[in-house]
Amino acid sequence: MNKQLLSVTGLILAIILFVSFNIVVNGNFKSARVDLTEDNIYTLSDGTINILKSMKEPISLRFYYTEKAAQALPSLKSYAQRVQELLLEYQRASNGKIRLFIMNPEPFSADEQRADQYGLQSIPIDGESDPLYFGLAGTNEIDGVETIPFFQPEKEDTLEYDLTKLIYKLSNNNRKTVGVISSLQVDGEQYDPLKGEVASADGAKPWAMMAQLRQMFNVSVLPTDIRRIPSSMDAVVVIHPKELPESTLYAIDQYVLAGGKLIAFVDPYAEIDKPKKDPDNPMSAMLAPRSSNMEELFTTWGFKRSNTDVVADRKTATKVDFGAKTDYQPIDYVLWQKLTKDNFNKDERITSALRQLNVATPGRFEILDDHTTKITPLFSSSNEAMLVDKRVVQFRNDPVALLTKYQPGTISYPMAVRAQGEVKTAFPNGAKTASGEMKKMPGHLDKAKKDIDVIAIADVDMLDDRFWVETQDFYGKQLAFNTSNNIDFLINAIEDMTGSDGLISIRSRAGFSKPFYKVIALQRDAEKRFRTKERELQNKLKETQQRIARMQVQRSGSGKQILSAEQQKEIAEFRLTANKTQQQLRDVQANLRKDIDKLDAQLKFFNIGLVPILVGLLAVFTGWMRIRKRNKARSQQ
Repeated sequence: MNKQLLSVTGLILAIILFVSFNIVVNGNFKSARVDLTEDNIYTLSDGTINILKSMKEPISLRFYYTEKAAQALPSLKSYAQRVQELLLEYQRASNGKIRLFIMNPEPFSADEQRADQYGLQSIPIDGESDPLYFGLAGTNEIDGVETIPFFQPEKEDTLEYDLTKLIYKLSNNNRKTVGVISSLQVDGEQYDPLKGEVASADGAKPWAMMAQLRQMFNVSVLPTDIRRIPSSMDAVVVIHPKELPESTLYAIDQYVLAGGKLIAFVDPYAEIDKPKKDPDNPMSAMLAPRSSNMEELFTTWGFKRSNTDVVADRKTATKVDFGAKTDYQPIDYVLWQKLTKDNFNKDERITSALRQLNVATPGRFEILDDHTTKITPLFSSSNEAMLVDKRVVQFRNDPVALLTKYQPGTISYPMAVRAQGEVKTAFPNGAKTASGEMKKMPGHLDKAKKDIDVIAIADVDMLDDRFWVETQDFYGKQLAFNTSNNIDFLINAIEDMTGSDGLISIRSRAGFSKPFYKVIALQRDAEKRFRTKERELQNKLKETQQRIARMQVQRSGSGKQILSAEQQKEIAEFRLTANKTQQQLRDVQANLRKDIDKLDAQLKFFNIGLVPILVGLLAVFTGWMRIRKRNKARSQQ
């Protein structure tokens, strides 16, 4: 009886302890967790911690979340908890500089009115009378306001960056000034800086790049014929400097010599540069130049961009569907490339944390002999890249031919370089005026006041929206989702060169789709064999047609072709060869599928089956040890 009572009492105490433990944990350790992700995306990065510690003035964060409306959306409710827990971590790490308020904006309440005033997004939920608010408004002591209108679950991988950027913009009043010079309409037509959009709906829209730059810096668009760059510019970004006047190049030269920071995007063949079509001369658009360079300046700084070729790379190629050209199947387009960590300079802060850059028909740089600067490649092609004459791309671009004729090389070509050091002016006599005479500007410099700092990139298309960002309509608002680190590279470069590097370590943490490298390698190897066989078949077809053409062809009065026995035999042999080759092609594809299925089975076994098997073996071993121990005890009795 006593043993039974003790057992019941022990069970009750165990239940009480279990409930008490859960209450304590839920109340005091809600945000405690072990982060086992590859890049610790659920842990505040050192960059965020440093920004929080450097805050001088307090800021207020108001998290608006309609809890009742979110009950019907379990996944969003879970994400809201994740956002709230992360905000609490920010508050704890700020040493009291962040004041966090959790708001539940009920209908017709003051909180709902204030959320609307901040511009937060409310969305209707099916079956719920109340709209859902799920956003953040931040304010500082000088009436600065920054918001996240709605937390998109699809952007969870950028959550820390978005929050830290909001805090950084509120706590950092010393925004750098950046000038932009471009022969392209990067800012759209008739840009309205107050509205952040073009005045006419029919005009060219501003590039998404410009909106991103304006979030972080004070941006001024400078004319392409500028004669002197203001010293107030902390950095200048030159995009596709096609046919810039000598006076502008001279102004850039003097700006750099005076200590200004320059980032130049040039291109041997800029796909984004669309020449205007002339109805009277259809060939004019094809013949129009689409390249840009700053040869005089680059040569003085110790490097040059090749004018004759573009870089093709099978190892980093992007799969593209060209419709009928590729039988409506995606193939490796060797001129569009996804650069990954292996292509980046790991010793440079600008590129060390990047994950992916998308480039299109990129060029390359050559480092000159006897240069006085230190030239550092920032990102490069793989060591299997191939050079292609840019005229091939301009006049007869055939993606299939590029792939089948691809011959991997052994050299890695620099696509972006950084030049630092002492240099002299490229225009010792000044620049030509409108009248044709050479003239120096006031305060002309013959050599740099201090070491110059210049970055040059041999691709303009990487700034085009389609290569780094996608937009989605969300209840009437356009939301941008980054698909690569292209814009991060540019902003990192500006921040590193100007000394405002607060967000560099955080910006590139956002992950994109992680490819299955083994599967891609299998596919690429099989496709290579497939294309080789296909090319062999085409050559056989061409040779046979040429042999038949050389044979005597007789025609009857009806015009029908009469084939000799020799011709008929050759055609029959060719058809047999073609059928065998087609079967070989099918075998290649079947073997590809078998290899991928085999790899898939192995991964499933290791990820799903191995752990239960190990647990089962451990249980069997433990049971066997207990039985053995029990038998041993009995034998000793």
